[in-house]
Amino acid sequence: MPPTSTSPSTAETGEEAGGLSLPRVAREAIVEALGGRPSKEAPPEIDEYLAQQRGVIVTLYDKKGEVRGQGGGLKAETKNLLEETRQSAVAAATSDPERDPVKDRRALNRLRIEVTVTDSPERVDSIIELDPEIYGVILTAVKRGIRGIMMPNIPGLETVDKQLAAIRRNAGLRPDEHLRIERFRAEIFADPEE
Repeated sequence: MPPTSTSPSTAETGEEAGGLSLPRVAREAIVEALGGRPSKEAPPEIDEYLAQQRGVIVTLYDKKGEVRGQGGGLKAETKNLLEETRQSAVAAATSDPERDPVKDRRALNRLRIEVTVTDSPERVDSIIELDPEIYGVILTAVKRGIRGIMMPNIPGLETVDKQLAAIRRNAGLRPDEHLRIERFRAEIFADPEE
């Protein structure tokens, strides 16, 4: 589920606040988890933005754009965005059940890091409340509990129908199932382009 940036829902965007420092925070947390030394650079100051409790998903990409690790979730598990990013980054590098763990700093240096900060999901009653450019979507099969998630603004999924079809296909949701629909906004912060 590759995340893509959207308009933030907060008054002050993360770029204007401390959000741009989150990929560096993620990288440093992974280095420390791999047994490296902590950075000598001071951690970012916890401003109003970084003090928020929001979900964080950290995604590691290789040079071809393939996902090499992902960790975190849509709901906050810690006290602020810095801690949430650290925890999600270590999970992405070391405990993604679908991918091999990052073994050392050299392997990490070949990866690009994206940090997706999400708002809490909100339930919607109708698909007319969705917009794939603005909202990510969660579909949950009411009886089976199976859940599918798609981030907002994914190339090729420019309509609600395409977004929902992709979620159903990826999660194995049947066309006749009764589904709970939730939407959420997301902001992306990525390593600078090389």
